Amino acid sequence: MNGYQYMIQRNRLMYKLEDELNKLVGLPEEQRQAEKRRLEAEFDRQLAALYAEVGSEFPGERVKKARPIGDPR
Repeated sequence: MNGYQYMIQRNRLMYKLEDELNKLVGLPEEQRQAEKRRLEAEFDRQLAALYAEVGSEFPGERVKKARPIGDPR
C-alpha cells in the first residue's frame, strides 16, 4: 500500500465514523454515549490495523489520533 492509498483508506474510515455518529442523534444520552464509545473503539481498531500495514513507511502517523471530519478538536 502506498501513501496515497493509506490516506484514502484512513479518510474512508473517518467518514464512516462520522456517518455512524450522526445516526445516533435521536438516541437517549446514555445510550448514545455507550454507542459512541463502541463506534470509536471499533474505529481505533480499524485504524490500528490499517496503520500496521504501512507503519514502517509512515512512522509519524502513529502518533496522530484521527478524528471524525466533523470534530474540529
